Amino acid sequence: MKKTLSLFAILIMIQILSPCRANPEASVKPGPLNPKVVIKTELGNIVVEIYQDRAPITAANFLRHVDSKLYDSSVFHRTVTMDNQPGNAVKIEVIQGGQLGPEKSFSAIALERTSVTGIKHVDGAISMARSSADSATSSFFICLGDQPELDFGGKRNSDGQGFAAFGKVISGMDVVKKIHKSPAEGQNLKPPVRILYAERIIGPDRVAVQHILVAFKGSVPEEKIVRTQEEAQVLAMELFERVQKGEDFDALVKKYTDDEYPGIYRMSNFGVEPDKDKKEYSRAGMVRSFGDVSFSIALGGVGLAVYDPQKSKYGWHIIKRIE
Repeated sequence: MKKTLSLFAILIMIQILSPCRANPEASVKPGPLNPKVVIKTELGNIVVEIYQDRAPITAANFLRHVDSKLYDSSVFHRTVTMDNQPGNAVKIEVIQGGQLGPEKSFSAIALERTSVTGIKHVDGAISMARSSADSATSSFFICLGDQPELDFGGKRNSDGQGFAAFGKVISGMDVVKKIHKSPAEGQNLKPPVRILYAERIIGPDRVAVQHILVAFKGSVPEEKIVRTQEEAQVLAMELFERVQKGEDFDALVKKYTDDEYPGIYRMSNFGVEPDKDKKEYSRAGMVRSFGDVSFSIALGGVGLAVYDPQKSKYGWHIIKRIE
């Protein structure tokens, strides 16, 4: 008879545990007022800082789309270069994405003019696309080079009201430039560049974790693992429960992991340069769920990254944060 997980087990599986008597908030320094968002594209990651302190309406609108996962599986569809806008006397250079249908987007927002916010359309600025004033919904663009004609009083839009800049790229301008130079017919990228997902960046700048990988036959290339996927799931849940009961984590890693012992990884968060001297990995290069859990747990806490063909393709990861 096949073994299946109960609802209780599923709830446990997604739970993130903190060590006994520990204050989870005490181990993570308070973050800055302005959140950061990673836009993961098929060409690489773009990290933007959102100036919600200076453009609260526009920032809240963008973050609402991010938090609702509406940008996931969308695209960058447009590139504007000096050579593909013959009908415009006032030329700009931007890439544009996140255009959603009305059934997926939220209501239009009021225009926060640069004359009020002070956020100029400089190199790397992220701003909302619009037609008339107070019409922006989901579509955004990123500037390549300074674009003062997009500010209040600029001539790119005939109404002179400009566009609502609300943040800036802090990492990944090389990816922005790749998209800008991608094949296009006119201003339409052909094919569009896929946005895999966009999400807020959580957690500290750096972590170190130790983990147990529970893999199954075929999940790890070139590894001779014979257990089935169902057997791996049962073992992962069993080990996770044993960790909860206080068994020695390092001993469990040594006995059960399908990765190399001791299974310790040091990682830098999105937008933070890895420390080569400490042999850090970038979170951007890690399996998504592994990074998500690692940066979500408190120091000394344990979490579980559940097998998923897209987000955790090697199997189940039982993860303990050690630094």
